[in-house]
Amino acid sequence: MSQEVRSALVLQGGGALGAYELGAARALYEDTHFAPGLIAGVSIGAITAVLLSRPARGLTPLAALEKFWRRVAVPGIFLPPAFRSYASLFGNPSFFAPRLDYVSLASWTNIYDTAPLRVTLAELVDLDALNDRKATPGLLVSALDVEEGEVRYFYSRDDALTLDHIIASGSLPPSFPMTKIEGRYFWDGGLFDNTPLGAVLQRLDPSPQAERVIYVVNLFPNKAPLPNNLLEVNERVRNLQFANKTADDVKMLRRIDEVVELMSAIDRLPATASLKNDPAYLAVKERNYVRVPHIVSITQPHQVGGFDASDFSPDTIEERAREGYAQTKQALDACR
Repeated sequence: MSQEVRSALVLQGGGALGAYELGAARALYEDTHFAPGLIAGVSIGAITAVLLSRPARGLTPLAALEKFWRRVAVPGIFLPPAFRSYASLFGNPSFFAPRLDYVSLASWTNIYDTAPLRVTLAELVDLDALNDRKATPGLLVSALDVEEGEVRYFYSRDDALTLDHIIASGSLPPSFPMTKIEGRYFWDGGLFDNTPLGAVLQRLDPSPQAERVIYVVNLFPNKAPLPNNLLEVNERVRNLQFANKTADDVKMLRRIDEVVELMSAIDRLPATASLKNDPAYLAVKERNYVRVPHIVSITQPHQVGGFDASDFSPDTIEERAREGYAQTKQALDACR
């Protein structure tokens, strides 16, 4: 059954911090057997996910991702070295461009235009495969409905995806504009949930004998020292807003393990057992609850500072990629 999903890769959003995911991918794809059945992402994680799951013809997943990060690097060679990490304030030729229609400034809802990103992705993504509901692996991205205030999960098995879905997932205000899909307007899915683990769990193979594993790459660490001033308070709040809620998800899911155990016990009863016809039993059975899979968590350890998520300088990109590679190798070695 080719549609069964027993392993998945989940990728957080975080702008330029996504270079850490490049390093993680380098480590994961070194194993020629690494072939997740589903790749899910938010914001820059959605971009990573589409490049790994739907690379353009002639490109491997990792090659597409490597090429993307080479394209979006901003050297800032005309700036003094100390200011090159801020070069993307003036735009990123392959990602976003500053708006110039200052006459309408009073009605702006965004600062940059993401048309360059659409051009970049159109060159690096197989658009036919992106639109194909049968293409593998499964691809899941999320975006926030601005008017409803609710997250929407777009899954390749259910939706014919386009670049609009990927760009919507990364439409972080006020930097980037809302993205229109099917008459609705969307912002960055990370505003609601920066780690779409729950949506992935719902799509795993429910068969009891399946061995399930999820790799989660976190760009915002949960733990950090106490803040000592208002700047540090602001940074701490921002990190917590986008940090992984996996621990709470797993605590809740451990309770579901007990439900799974109870259902297994009932299933072992004779077919004539009256309990098997009880509406409460049938309703729970319909949900196909599964045990919590093995979760391999890979986390960028440094608290994110004010401009870190916008630093596309080549040296910083490669430094983050090296760190992502090293820490992913450590995580993989620890679970072997």
